[in-house]
Amino acid sequence: MINDQDTPRKMERVSRNQVETNERFYKIPKALFENEFYADMKLETKMAYAILHDRFLLSIKNNWIDKNGDVYLIYKNSDLQTILSVGEKKVISLKKELADFGLLEEERQGLNKPNRLYVGNINVDFEVIHRVSPLGDKELSKRQSSETNLSETETNSFDEDEVTDNNNSQKSQQSFIAIGKIIQTNPELRSVVQSLIPDLLLNEPQQAEIVVRALDRGYHFLTTELEKGNSVLTLQKQLQGVAAIKQFLLSVGYKQVDYMHDHLIDISQYGKYFTSGFENRLKIAITTSQLASGF
Repeated sequence: MINDQDTPRKMERVSRNQVETNERFYKIPKALFENEFYADMKLETKMAYAILHDRFLLSIKNNWIDKNGDVYLIYKNSDLQTILSVGEKKVISLKKELADFGLLEEERQGLNKPNRLYVGNINVDFEVIHRVSPLGDKELSKRQSSETNLSETETNSFDEDEVTDNNNSQKSQQSFIAIGKIIQTNPELRSVVQSLIPDLLLNEPQQAEIVVRALDRGYHFLTTELEKGNSVLTLQKQLQGVAAIKQFLLSVGYKQVDYMHDHLIDISQYGKYFTSGFENRLKIAITTSQLASGF
């Protein structure tokens, strides 16, 4: 009889459906492995940083943003223990190491209230750790030692690629913070953003920031037009009350998102095309009495 444990498990390849439905992964910044500043950080600590950083989206959904516009987390030690399969002492040790590297601050909120966790930005100013080239045969080694090394152009190109990745990670964090500040200033946008672009928030925060800024401008545009006595918006307010502007914004936003779902190819252009199409649709929408028409 063959032992099931000795039988190789057939690999299941990632399908197109899984890719399109956004299979979830924790994202660990490359800088934690490639910047010399973090060379001594434990692997479990780097994983803990990724888990905490992954909570930003939930924080924005819950409007966990302080008076300074900084996003914070509510995450108990026991939850981190469960995910990492470690004890409380280990979790405390990991959080202390994150704090020592300037990547975590914890603020007490008083009796029976959970602490606020603030996740820090990765430092991308330190040099990338260069890895030793793989050993070849003796003849190849002799040839390499007698010939010119890699050109400065090639070496710099490698470094620039790595720095670009690190900068993108920092920009993503900055986008989360910027989105949080916009929503803090205009709380009406929170449910609109959650409904329109939940996946974009998680996977493309820089593009999401562009969309949120467009929604914020659109909200203020509609508010101003309503104050001017726009007949379409006035009718909507009579029908829907105080939620009229938000519902109008959602309706137009959904039409633009649906259009882009069928036509957009390059995700890096999402924010640009959403902004352009959304603003045009808003201007057309407030000039027709039928909001459901194909504007």
